[in-house]
Amino acid sequence: MEKIPLKFTYDIAPILLQFLKPDLDGSLEHNTLLLELLYIIIQKTPKQKDGSDVHFVEKLCRSITPFTNPRYPDVIGAYTYRIIAHLHSYQGLPEIIKALGITSVPERTLNAVDGQMDDTLKKTLRDLNQRLSGQGPEGQTIDHHEEKKKKKSLTNYVSGSMKATADWGVPMSSVAESCSADESSSVTPFLSVTETKTTQRRWKKSSVRWRTKLEKLASMGMTEVKTVKNLTYCINPDYLIARGSDGTEVFLGLRDDGTEVAIKRMTKSNYQLLKHEEEYLRLPELESKSIVRYVDFAEDDNFGYLVLQLCEYTLEEYIDQNNHHLPKDIQERMDILKTKVKEVLLSLEVLHNKDTKVLHRDIKPQNVLIDIRGKARLADFGISRRLNDGQTTLRTTPAGTKCWKSREVLEEDTDSGFKRSSDIQVAGMLIYYILSCGHHPFGKGIRCEVNILDGKYNLDLVEDELAKDLIEWMIQAEPSERPGVEETLTHPYFWTSDRRVEYLTKVGNGTEAENFRRTDERLLRELEENTKDKTFHNWRDKFPPDIVLKMDEKQRKAYPENTLALLRFIRNLYEHHAEDAEKIDLMGLFPDLFPSIYKFAKAKGWNSRPSLKKFLNVS
Repeated sequence: MEKIPLKFTYDIAPILLQFLKPDLDGSLEHNTLLLELLYIIIQKTPKQKDGSDVHFVEKLCRSITPFTNPRYPDVIGAYTYRIIAHLHSYQGLPEIIKALGITSVPERTLNAVDGQMDDTLKKTLRDLNQRLSGQGPEGQTIDHHEEKKKKKSLTNYVSGSMKATADWGVPMSSVAESCSADESSSVTPFLSVTETKTTQRRWKKSSVRWRTKLEKLASMGMTEVKTVKNLTYCINPDYLIARGSDGTEVFLGLRDDGTEVAIKRMTKSNYQLLKHEEEYLRLPELESKSIVRYVDFAEDDNFGYLVLQLCEYTLEEYIDQNNHHLPKDIQERMDILKTKVKEVLLSLEVLHNKDTKVLHRDIKPQNVLIDIRGKARLADFGISRRLNDGQTTLRTTPAGTKCWKSREVLEEDTDSGFKRSSDIQVAGMLIYYILSCGHHPFGKGIRCEVNILDGKYNLDLVEDELAKDLIEWMIQAEPSERPGVEETLTHPYFWTSDRRVEYLTKVGNGTEAENFRRTDERLLRELEENTKDKTFHNWRDKFPPDIVLKMDEKQRKAYPENTLALLRFIRNLYEHHAEDAEKIDLMGLFPDLFPSIYKFAKAKGWNSRPSLKKFLNVS
């Protein structure tokens, strides 16, 4: 059989243990099958060279200890000791096994094995018995020189045994009964061991923001924390990092393997949203660097727990200028915010993909998280829905957060349903929110949703004309007029300087620019009106004189001082004088040239021409 990944074992072992029946009247066949399966899994799980699996193995050992009680059927004891024999080979486990009171394999079990089991199992249990009694497999005496030094530390291992057993689903009452004094048992009682005041948990340090609190959590005593499955968290308000309107609470937490996590907790009477979110996060299609990573799910008698990748901030916190997460330099800040815009759209692309077909339905600043590397990830899929094959519209109860709903969701009298374009409009609102550092394009307060319905918005706090163009496109009142997410990602706002220059040369190759000396006067006036007071006014003075002279001589006549002539000048410069063109930073020389020409070409319908259309096509 191939090796079994450690992550799979981490997930499946606690589940198998929960289904074991520790009561003495439990099903023999049921328990035998589960113990056999558990043995196969741990046997095929490679040991970790760095010892990162030791804590997990300790908990496993403690959880199966009750089944060594001789009052269980012989076959149950045999299969339990076989697992212990395998665990005995892990570093530090012999001491823990001894501390749990397992000092030998009962003679009754060995005799039963001799009469009923295969030779391999017989040898395994007899070798284990020799090791437990102080001899190696060949009968050698084991050196006990360090025994006294270890004795004190062993009690620390045992202190968590009762708790670990309960954590993995074995009732405490059954454990107590199984481990009570019994003349024929080789397991000595350990209930009287006093719990240590603190426990140093495994902790893989990653977070910067939460480091101090996680350090405290890693060393808290067992009475100060809550545990469920392989999770540890603290319900002290200092460790509550978020709270939802639906009763959800999010706590800092640690997994047994040391991973830092966010634990989303909801009461079982109202945790269907949590299960629903887990269902989506476990979709293979959502395994992406753009989506908050699913880690695990657990539940107890009162709560459901969705375990997620721990992030540093919400988008709302990140762009709040009072928190000083963004650089003071304006250009640096805008570059970072532009990156966040693209990351949000990439996360939406994962959802809207033709194979994924997921509608988020609750896009807002609080549902975009910033991870330790500063990357934006979309989160919270509690009210998300998935379209069926061929379906484009979801007809269901309106959902979302106030001021973060699409127009069609707000319109009670319509039956337009929820589409990908509904997410797009709200994403457009979010892009403005990002670039304006916290403002909403439709205003705030009671007027916000009215303005969404009326299509009244204000984009004045965003200076970038291309960003405005993208936002306006996305927040169109009519769903059919909004772009798909793939189209937003190919918008000129995200183009490189080289791509923008190439676009300008193609416009300069058009009929209008080619005939710049005898163009239609009306078109020329319209273009000049749209480009008034721009950096490329008097453009001839901005280029190096020697290049202008060379280009004029080539034409045998000076280029006139208008925008069409400039476009033809650029086309000829890059087409016929590439070496000279490389010396010029065209986008730095005229930062507003490309946005002005793009928007004019768009208004005139030029972008639908084959030479320009290819720039805007979704690949």
